[in-house]
Amino acid sequence: MALFGKKKPLPTDGQMELVEHLAELRNRIFRAILYLVGGMVLTYNFFKPLYNLINEPLQRALLKADVIGVIKLDSVQDAFFLKLQVSFFAGLAITLPMLVMELWGFIKPALTAKEREPVKFLAPFSVLLFLAGIGTGYAVLPLAFDWMVGYISEIPKAELLQDAAKYLLLAMKIILAFGIAFQLPVILLFLARVGILTSTLMTTYWRHAVVVIAALSAIFVPSNDPVTMIMMAIPMAGLYVLSISLVKAFEPRADGKQNKPLLTMILVSLAPAVMLGGVSYWITRQRAEPIKKPGMTAPTPAPTPSPTPVPEGTLTVEKRLAVLEEKVEKQAEELKALRTVLEQKNPTPASLQATPAPTPEPNATPNPINPNMPQDGR
Repeated sequence: MALFGKKKPLPTDGQMELVEHLAELRNRIFRAILYLVGGMVLTYNFFKPLYNLINEPLQRALLKADVIGVIKLDSVQDAFFLKLQVSFFAGLAITLPMLVMELWGFIKPALTAKEREPVKFLAPFSVLLFLAGIGTGYAVLPLAFDWMVGYISEIPKAELLQDAAKYLLLAMKIILAFGIAFQLPVILLFLARVGILTSTLMTTYWRHAVVVIAALSAIFVPSNDPVTMIMMAIPMAGLYVLSISLVKAFEPRADGKQNKPLLTMILVSLAPAVMLGGVSYWITRQRAEPIKKPGMTAPTPAPTPSPTPVPEGTLTVEKRLAVLEEKVEKQAEELKALRTVLEQKNPTPASLQATPAPTPEPNATPNPINPNMPQDGR
């Protein structure tokens, strides 16, 4: 079977032979790899803006806590592999819809027509929830790193030597953890559609669900910090409440017919879009203040304060000359005052003061016998 050739019609009874399953799996894996490689090639040339976007939360935390942070690379090839990692995650993000389509295309022949019906709603709902989760994870990064960097500022003269690859993996793990955690309504709706859960059961055991959500948040968070755990547990609890309404809207009625109120479906479907919009607004507010230098670098030490600072490039030559002359005059006055104080503390004795020599008359000729007397003997 060709990778991109004409596909065979799928069986309607959910039956496929083992050889057909293996051939289908092989082709879809190859296509998924080609999609991912194409995404990496596309994002490879955008390394700097992508890396600065990921690195920005940590840099803001370092500047806020006044902590010196320096990127550390252990070997010369680490920069190249770091660029490949950024390209991989970026390529995975832009090709994720196609990868999900390939996965669904492999699972779809094993399902019956009745089992495929819920996916028509779950697929777009899942994509919106995943995007909202990724946005929430990125919005939580500044809060998490503020909490972590705060402990560095308590250590005297401590500097952060951050490994670039480890930071990238940590940030991406947190973001992906939020994206996966936001799939909770999809999982609960699927369990309700197969008859395992009901809205009444979910309402009765909501306290148990909150405990389970808190435990899952502690497990999913790779940084193990309480700020990220709380920021993950709160949206998941809200998504659980949303899932109760979602399950109640889609569960069958007493007569066995499907209950699909149009208004409820629209409102529930718009919930992820509202969450994504709120997260986008939060990220925009966080990024409203530009950072002076892109990337994580050591903060520039403050210049020595002067009475009249002269910023370079902002004054003309005449103005700078006038300012410098003013500074020289002030320094000369200060030097004169210091000399006066020094003379008052250490006065010169009168006996050591030199007697001025007598000034000879202008027309007098010195006497060769006695030079102190004039030649005429007077």
